[in-house]
Amino acid sequence: MNQFLKKAFILFAIISSISIFAQKGNYDVEPTIPFQPMFSFGTAYHSFQGDIMGPETNSLLGNMGYRAGMRLNLSENIDVSLLFSNTSFFEKNEDASFKSNVDAIGLHFGYTLNSIFKQSRISPYLTAGLQSLSFKTLNESNQSDWTDRESIIAIPLGIGLRLNISERIDFDATINYTIAMGDIDKQTDENSDKFMSANFTIHYDLFTPKPKENTYFDDSYYVDVDFAKLESEDEDGDLVADIDDFCPKTPIGVKVDDNGCPLDGDNDGIPNYIDQEKNTRKGAVVDEKGVQLTDEKYQSMYSDYEAASREYANFYNENEIKRENYKTTDAYLIAKANAFNKSYNDGEDFDNTVEGLKYKIKIGAFRDGVPANVINKYLSLDDLESIPQDDGMVIYAVGTYNSLEEALGREYELEAKGFDNTYVLVDNNGSVSNYVIPVSDPVIDEDEKVVLATVEEDEIEKITNEETIISSNKTTYRIQIGAFDKELSDKVFEGVDNVVSFTGKDGLVRYMAGSFTEYKDAISYQAQMKARGFEDAFIVTYKNGERISLNVAIKTERTSAKAEVFVGQEVTKPNIEFMVQILVAKKSLLAEDLIKMSKLGNIDKEAKGEEMYRYFTGSYTSLEDANVRLDEAKLAGYTDAFVFAKLEGERITLEQAKELLK
Repeated sequence: MNQFLKKAFILFAIISSISIFAQKGNYDVEPTIPFQPMFSFGTAYHSFQGDIMGPETNSLLGNMGYRAGMRLNLSENIDVSLLFSNTSFFEKNEDASFKSNVDAIGLHFGYTLNSIFKQSRISPYLTAGLQSLSFKTLNESNQSDWTDRESIIAIPLGIGLRLNISERIDFDATINYTIAMGDIDKQTDENSDKFMSANFTIHYDLFTPKPKENTYFDDSYYVDVDFAKLESEDEDGDLVADIDDFCPKTPIGVKVDDNGCPLDGDNDGIPNYIDQEKNTRKGAVVDEKGVQLTDEKYQSMYSDYEAASREYANFYNENEIKRENYKTTDAYLIAKANAFNKSYNDGEDFDNTVEGLKYKIKIGAFRDGVPANVINKYLSLDDLESIPQDDGMVIYAVGTYNSLEEALGREYELEAKGFDNTYVLVDNNGSVSNYVIPVSDPVIDEDEKVVLATVEEDEIEKITNEETIISSNKTTYRIQIGAFDKELSDKVFEGVDNVVSFTGKDGLVRYMAGSFTEYKDAISYQAQMKARGFEDAFIVTYKNGERISLNVAIKTERTSAKAEVFVGQEVTKPNIEFMVQILVAKKSLLAEDLIKMSKLGNIDKEAKGEEMYRYFTGSYTSLEDANVRLDEAKLAGYTDAFVFAKLEGERITLEQAKELLK
């Protein structure tokens, strides 16, 4: 036992000194620390499985031993440990008994299955290794004295659980089965002995330096922020927190999936609760009610895209590339991409590098765990792109501009829409970096007169109105081509437009492709993605920083007047708003109404007489959006809710509003 403790102490001292002298003088912490050495110490209970086996011992009530050493993390899932261990066996049965003292040194490789319980600190753990056992034995049935110390090789195999207690501490609990290539109990020379052990080990990171104090924000800055409430806030009451909710405004009472989106049994993009045809054929094009379009209706609406969609479908059906013939998803999708590009993009250059200096606007950067509400906000921008970096960071940017002035104009526009912490990026042939404002010594001319440029108020108002009209009803259609456990190869996406990836808080990497303003373009591109092997590709829609239902997008596109801006020509639209009235009541509401209103949110009221009030939920520029809100109000319990219209603040009938909007 003393020799074991001496070896463990010497190993700890050597590695500690190496690590201390190797640390940077300024204690800078890299984004990922190579190997992250950790000191390991634990205990084990051994049950001997050789020729002499005592009837009273088992894996938890056996021979006690100790282990110590070092662990190095080779990657997020893989580690290797150098461990010293010591145990003493004592086994006795009716015919024989023996004692043995065993020292071991070995390399142990571990693999953490952290993809199984993605949101948990506990992960299944597998281990295998190679040990050198040094032992001496006293077999009381055929020996009078201890044998000389011998050495043999052993192979330990194990399975268990790893608990991530903190950034610096892990705890392992494993069951090991060790095959020794020799006879430990000295009962039968020809037999190789085996033993089982229950191991409990603590791993502690003593060596990673602490970051400088000034790299952290002052906690007092966040003293008024309720982070627990922020992470648990659930606006639509679907039991999925807003920060993880990909569909944050689901109507009350609608069943949702793990991502907070309404269930869609036939995957046609129209949720079950409004789908009038719940078993639509896979891949069929549907209307806003989820009903498959007839051939006549499809040809009349999308005749320009019918031939291409059918051709892509035929390519998918006739192509002999099958998933079961490939070991990995990457290999299968690359084969599909090569076949598709050969058929439809033969000879095309897929080098997307932009020559010369260009400017982009950075709106954010994440390494992983992008919140769902941020993903929705970013994807509502039709020119979004994701730019992976070598250190694992992904930069999200919009726009490609030839001049700095254009980029600064876009940056101002984004800040006005609520995008904070934007930066101008310089794209130099595919290499991006933050734009640095050049600094030079000022040249002062005392005789120079400074004249401030002025802009007439009506010009400012005209510019503001033009921008509002341009962005008021813009819907972005994208194709979500899949969610994968790990990143796919860039070769998979050769020939695919507008590929954007996000690693969500659930650990899945979601890929989006394409960016369209019309449903028919999205339909055609969805067919192309399916032909490329993304069989579960589906259409998602975004508007004003939020994900919206496909049926709302289709309705809006088909029935809303498109805003247009002409140079030198003013566009006028009637100032019509649609409102949803849910209740007329006294100022003091019943508790039941307060609960229902809290689920809807965004409640306004106006006086009706001296004691009564009208209560409204939302004001909308389109009847379609108002009707969606009406459905939500009725599901919340306001069955008598209705929509009415106002023109310049005066109430008019819905029929009058529809005529004016024509």
